[in-house]
Parts: sequence; structure tokens; C-alpha cells
Amino acid sequence: MSFIKNQIKRIRLAKKKKEEARKLKLFMAPLASCGNNLHIFDIPEISYHNKLKIGNDCRINSNVYINARSGVEIGDDVTLSNGAKILSTGYDLDHWMATGQKVHIEDAPIKIGNHCWIGANAIILPGVNITGEYVVIGAGAVVTKDITESRVLVAGNPAKIVKHYDENNQEQSL
Repeated sequence: MSFIKNQIKRIRLAKKKKEEARKLKLFMAPLASCGNNLHIFDIPEISYHNKLKIGNDCRINSNVYINARSGVEIGDDVTLSNGAKILSTGYDLDHWMATGQKVHIEDAPIKIGNHCWIGANAIILPGVNITGEYVVIGAGAVVTKDITESRVLVAGNPAKIVKHYDENNQEQSL
């Protein structure tokens, strides 16, 4: 019985390695641009590699998904935490309700500025621009609108600014 269990484990491990190799090959597809010192912890799932720009000193953690159909630009020193999703496209809900057909809405690019931290399972929706620096998107937040202020913590669904910080990283009152 242990022989069969060991064989099953080997098959599962071989399938897992094959899947990881496939993902790595897909990730290595040409990006629009990629800066220096990109740290990848597990292989992210990326659609439309050729429309993704990544700056210097970025970190991408496990289970990250980026759909760059309309273009995604990630600045320098950005961290995408476990399960973060960046979606530059979506479906037209009204059309789907009326016809039952899913069609893409007008796609909109996403820009994430420098020194940002996108928390675990946060979602950045089409057309969002995070132009502030030192912006932290809290875990599970759904960002639907631009964030122009710097040194802020954004959280919730829909996401909004919940804290401000000064240059010394001291919390400021709202």
C-alpha cells in the first residue's frame, strides 16, 4: 500500500513541477518593461505580458493575478502581497443583463506609483491610478477610484482613506 501512495505522491509532484514550469515560461514572456531587482515569491498569473511595465525593486508574492489587457504600470519599490489582483478590464453588466452575453467594457489602464504596498487579497479595478507615494492598500480592499494623496492607508470595499501619515511615519488625525 505504501508503494502506491508513494507513486501517487510522485505523480502529483511531477504534475506540480510541470505546472510550475509552464507558469514560469509564461511569466518569462516579454514584458513591456521590467526594472532591476524584481523579487518573485511564486509565479504570478499574468495576462497580456506585453502591456505590463514593472519598475525597480518590486516584490510579487504568491497567488498574484494581473490582467494587463489595457495596460498596467507598476512604479518603483512596489509590493504586491499574497492574492492581490490587478484588473485592467471587466464586463459590461448592463449588456449582460439585457442580452445574457458577456462583452468587455471599455478597458482602462491602471497605474500604481512608487513606494506602494498592495495588501493581501486587495483588488485594483480598471482605470484606477494610484499617484500618491507611500500608499498602503489594506488587505481585502477593493480600490475603485484614484488615490492621489501620499502617505495614506486605504481600506474597505469600496476602499477609502482611513489614515494619514507624516514624513516621520507618525499617524495623523483625519
